[in-house]
Amino acid sequence: MVTTMQRLRSLSIIAAVSSEGSFMFTINSGKNNSNTFMLFLIKLSNYLDSINGKWRQNTIVMVDNAPYHRSKLMMEKYELLKVPVMFLGPYQFRLAPVELMFSYIKNRDLNPLNTKALSG
Repeated sequence: MVTTMQRLRSLSIIAAVSSEGSFMFTINSGKNNSNTFMLFLIKLSNYLDSINGKWRQNTIVMVDNAPYHRSKLMMEKYELLKVPVMFLGPYQFRLAPVELMFSYIKNRDLNPLNTKALSG
């Protein structure tokens, strides 16, 4: 298909899902890295603090083995924010509960009306 519309920049999602079904996320332009993940973690920590200051006592943040999750910067940030963190084994990303949410998003028709973006 040939179109005159401008291609959108790539988008990335960083998300967290709770055992109660809450879904917290951010959508970023471009690829994720230590900085984007760190900003998400800070906002997530602040949000959870506002709901229940004792969330760290019964919560574990599970992350996969993306290099930016294990970077020196992130290891320092986990400690500074006192975030209980658990790393999945290598190539075990499918064990992460948030992957079920990503799968749901990717397998749904996100444009049910088949509307077109206006070119300008």
